[in-house]
Amino acid sequence: MKKKDELDELFAFENNKQDLVAEAKRKSTVRMTFISGLVSLFVLILIVLIKLQVTPWLLDRELAAQEVYFDVYGANLFIGPWEESIRLLDSEATAPQYKLVDGRPVYLGEISNSSRNREVYLSPNDYETYNYSGEKVMNFIHPATSITHVPMDVMKLDMFNDQQKIEMGISFDQPYSLSEVEAMLPEDSVLQWAWVDVYTDEEVKGNEPARVFTENEVIGFSMVDEAGTVLESPVEKFMESVVYGKNHRGPYKQGMEEIYEQLKQKDEVEETTIKIVGAVVVGKKEELQQFQNEPRVRASSIGAVIDQFN
Repeated sequence: MKKKDELDELFAFENNKQDLVAEAKRKSTVRMTFISGLVSLFVLILIVLIKLQVTPWLLDRELAAQEVYFDVYGANLFIGPWEESIRLLDSEATAPQYKLVDGRPVYLGEISNSSRNREVYLSPNDYETYNYSGEKVMNFIHPATSITHVPMDVMKLDMFNDQQKIEMGISFDQPYSLSEVEAMLPEDSVLQWAWVDVYTDEEVKGNEPARVFTENEVIGFSMVDEAGTVLESPVEKFMESVVYGKNHRGPYKQGMEEIYEQLKQKDEVEETTIKIVGAVVVGKKEELQQFQNEPRVRASSIGAVIDQFN
């Protein structure tokens, strides 16, 4: 009997030993799982914090590129303050886009940080364009473009009343200096924006159908800032935007590099040498009607119109 009891105790000890080993393994597994989960949670929190810190910086860089783009592209087009929405995924920013007519903003819609330009148009004919809000879109024709029929909205000014202020896009018959364009203006009209000749022959010649540029596509500089204050050095500001765009990585870098190279080849990097092939002029109908007999005006296209209350 004693030997049997000793054997039972021996087997019991072996069983307890196995149970202890199994319990130790289980506790070790739980401990490792807990530590792994804790580390994963810490890493996740760290990633979230880093993203929340980095995302505004990346978004600001993107917005800077957008602002430079709209400084260079678009006839009399401006963007307002950005409203940023920072999220873990798909952070975005939006801003109002508008024109200035006699110092008053004309709201066009909202753009986002991923917007290029608003290209939703309806064209009842080749030279008349509207957006889906019913607003008239100005068209421009380069002097080197071979085209027989051109828009001459300056002949339609009688339909407006005497107190309205009219935005008109003008296309010239050849490139002119900024001083020549300013001397060409009727008295009391305002030069709002200038279209710069930065195009290659391939871009403006031999296209079928002939290339007509919309107000969102043209490249040039505003004579006023976003609040309507006259700029002291509009050409210098334009060149600063082009240089910034070509020197910083982003979706517009290549385009800005091409613009800069064209300006250098044409020796158009200063106010005295830059060549103007079109403009946006704002005035009353009696002022703008003086362009009807101006041989240097090849085409004209009416844009925004506002009522004047004083």
